Amino acid sequence: MRAAADGLAVLSRRRRQRTRRRLTRPLLALAAVATLLALAWGLLTSSLFAVRTITVKGTSRLTTGQVLAAAAIHRGSPLVRVDLSAVRRRVARLPAVAAVSVRRSWPHGVVIDVVERRPVAVVVGGGRDVLVDRGGVGFATVSQPPPGLVPVYTPSAVSSSGAPAAPDARAAVAVLQSLPAPVRRQVVGLQAPTAVAVVVELRDARQIIWGGPTDTARKLAAVRLLWRRGARVIDVTTPGVAVVRGPGG
Repeated sequence: MRAAADGLAVLSRRRRQRTRRRLTRPLLALAAVATLLALAWGLLTSSLFAVRTITVKGTSRLTTGQVLAAAAIHRGSPLVRVDLSAVRRRVARLPAVAAVSVRRSWPHGVVIDVVERRPVAVVVGGGRDVLVDRGGVGFATVSQPPPGLVPVYTPSAVSSSGAPAAPDARAAVAVLQSLPAPVRRQVVGLQAPTAVAVVVELRDARQIIWGGPTDTARKLAAVRLLWRRGARVIDVTTPGVAVVRGPGG
């Protein structure tokens, strides 16, 4: 009889334990969900994770104030609610910006990393001088050509809004970028009356009549061949029948 009673007691305990486990698991799950909801609510609304600092990196031409104004991030707003893609798009609209990345820096910061456009030439035409990058994009107006930058003379005005320049200016920049370094160091200016009539002005009044920004490899081969002859004018508009004039002609 006692053994039977003990067995019933053991079974009873096991049933109670199973019941407690069945009740405890849902309660633990609910507690976990409640914790996650509380955390999410805190991230979305609490000042504990509000934006307090906005760090701008990589600028030299642009000011921090210009980038912050474009980013339009409100200090004090929940960090998790900052739309990083929207901030990136707004900053990328600044003409001088070539690339930008935006990230959160927990618990209170946003970091904006900017890569600025680098000028390779200044387009002189249409009554103003505009800096252009290697892709032929105009991004800043200057009062006079900066020292060390090659001036490009075109009949077309170039916008400084971050849009691609006119075809004549883009052609001249493409030609400049394609020249070998020893030749590029001798360049004092480029004339681009049209996109297919680019003329490279060199020191000592020498010229390369390049034409359009096509057949680059063949034109370069012709320039290399004729460069050493000391010609005053090298015409590689049609590279197969390059023409030279002057002492080396």
